[in-house]
Amino acid sequence: MFKTTRINFIQHLLNILIIFFLFPSFSLSETKNIPLESNRENFKRSVLVISHEKIFNDTNLGKAIFAKFKNEEKVLLIDAEKIEKLFIEEEKELTLSRPNLNTNEFLNLANDFDKRVELERVNQRNKEAIINENLKKWKKIFFNTFMIPIIQDFMKTYEASIVIDIDSNAFKLVIFDSRINITDSVIKRMNNLYKNIDELTLKITS
Repeated sequence: MFKTTRINFIQHLLNILIIFFLFPSFSLSETKNIPLESNRENFKRSVLVISHEKIFNDTNLGKAIFAKFKNEEKVLLIDAEKIEKLFIEEEKELTLSRPNLNTNEFLNLANDFDKRVELERVNQRNKEAIINENLKKWKKIFFNTFMIPIIQDFMKTYEASIVIDIDSNAFKLVIFDSRINITDSVIKRMNNLYKNIDELTLKITS
């Protein structure tokens, strides 16, 4: 009986050892949300994960850039509303003048009015497109000039060979250990490093 128990114990121990040899990254701590910094040795030469949209949305610099975009969007909206009111008043006047005009005169005025309305709509769409394009350009500067150097520092620290952006379409369904997600660390580092937000925002958006 004792011999059988001992054999079973040895077999159980061997099974545990086999698991660790076959899956060296497995450990009891895998189930815990351990920050990457506290367990860096286990992740040398590993893949790191970021969310570039979260970094943009949660950093002080990203928030300032987006606020600049929203402000320009607001100015455009106010301008469009003013022009719309002018057109509404002009349309009312044209309608009231209808009884005093012959058919050709009224049609000419109406056609001219419609053309100007359509031109203004095109003009507003073009302005909106420029603002949206500016945001894309500002984001690109933010990512390339201010975010990527920080990420490269983390790659050196953790000897990582690749960084996956989970906001990209190719990796939206990736399942990963939260310890390799450096997004919050990048946000914290950027907020600590980039203090002159107004100056940097002006530089990026000029």
